[in-house]
Amino acid sequence: MRFIRTIVVLIGLLSAIKPASAQVKVDAWSGYNDSGFLEVLLKFAIEEDWHIFAAYEQEFGTPLRIEWPQAKVLEESFSASQTYRQDGFVYDGYADTAYYKTTIVRKDKKKLPQAVISWQACRGDECVPQSLTFTLKHTDYDDYRKQAVLAEPYFAALTNSGKPDLLIVLLSAFLGGIILNLMPCVLPVLGLKALTLAQTPPQKRYTEALFYTLGVLSSMLILAAVLWFLRRFNPYLGWGFQMQSPIFTGIMLMVFVILILVMFDIINISGRWLNYLGNLHFNTHKAEAFASGLLAVLIASPCTAPFMGMAVGYALFAPSYILPAVFLSLGWGYALPFAMLALSPNLTSRILPKSGRWLKTFKIVMAIPLILTVVWLGWIFLTQVGLLINQRHLDWEKFTPQAVEQSLKKHQPVFIDFTADWCITCLVNRKTSLHTSTMSELVKKYQLKLYKADITQMDDIAAKGLQFYGRASVPLYIYYDGKSDDYAILPQILTPQILRDYIK
Repeated sequence: MRFIRTIVVLIGLLSAIKPASAQVKVDAWSGYNDSGFLEVLLKFAIEEDWHIFAAYEQEFGTPLRIEWPQAKVLEESFSASQTYRQDGFVYDGYADTAYYKTTIVRKDKKKLPQAVISWQACRGDECVPQSLTFTLKHTDYDDYRKQAVLAEPYFAALTNSGKPDLLIVLLSAFLGGIILNLMPCVLPVLGLKALTLAQTPPQKRYTEALFYTLGVLSSMLILAAVLWFLRRFNPYLGWGFQMQSPIFTGIMLMVFVILILVMFDIINISGRWLNYLGNLHFNTHKAEAFASGLLAVLIASPCTAPFMGMAVGYALFAPSYILPAVFLSLGWGYALPFAMLALSPNLTSRILPKSGRWLKTFKIVMAIPLILTVVWLGWIFLTQVGLLINQRHLDWEKFTPQAVEQSLKKHQPVFIDFTADWCITCLVNRKTSLHTSTMSELVKKYQLKLYKADITQMDDIAAKGLQFYGRASVPLYIYYDGKSDDYAILPQILTPQILRDYIK
């Protein structure tokens, strides 16, 4: 019976053969990588209601084939296919958009190679075999890598193997937002908000919580929109990208200095508009609560919490509509602890000081993380403008994919530190784990090769490596044991024991 159905389908396919038409449009981008090989990306734009068969033999249908008569293919891959069912038959194919990428070596150095492409486009019972000889017209590696980033979700995110579904991503973003409140870079903001609640009448805390949450969510949406727009010009930007600018760092440094001076009553900011920014008596205006939510997100942007790195990294690779959803979920989680504190007067009355002498002491205690933040921002600014040079610990080499590949060919274990000076979590990990005697012992014992990918300022190689491992924020720690090409991603918060457990 199955054989008869196959014969019927094949007869239908043969009877429906038509001359090649425009059901599928092919575009191409190419460029030479650092090794001198030509990388090529092909995009298949498939008309609505049509599909083509996947790039391997199936029970029926002509698979997508791409041949390079004038070049040697080093490696190639197709985007993930989807499963279709029709008249009792199951087959794999592509609809809407499909991608193909390859690395090739040209046989003729005087002209760009041609690709001979063939496929079978089908819609219902109608099928059209088509072919195309495609000649590459120009090579621009910048254009190629921008398009390659846009194509990446099609090679991975469409499959169910190893990739989380959207619900898990949103939940991870939400949990990451909650934990983000515990990161060192957010402590100054929590201190300021604690002062707000300490001086806010209970009946007005609902308004405070509402507008603070709206400020956080608005800031997250703005950040997502800016990031989406800028990635059209630089596809390697990720979470905390604004901290790569010394101008932004300098502005944030001045803001925190002013806040400290106002907190200690050294300067008195007057004027209606300045009061919205600097008045720490917090007479609970809606605009002040909203602005504090905006500021809270900017302060948190250098930090990455557990769960958050995976969610943001997925969102930046996924279709554009995923990005605002993930950032909103992150914002809800980030705003939740303060909202719950504001909406629970009994809880706040137990943990926050009453008005009077204790409040002054409390303000001084809360000023400590602000002072530490100023020192941190000042150090980053001086480093970015070249007035301060970081000391080297151990023998860290600059990360490049080629260097890592060479180490792996020699079967050396490799540790890669994706980091930035504006990432407080990175700095804590350096102090507690990476720049310790434990790490030195592990390096010596296992002949560990150390690579550092620093994105304190924009670095395309480091940023591209970050995205290769499916992340868009730091810290990220990668470990290869030297025995295979498989790697492990270490937790974002390190301890010496975690290093021992992985590096052995």
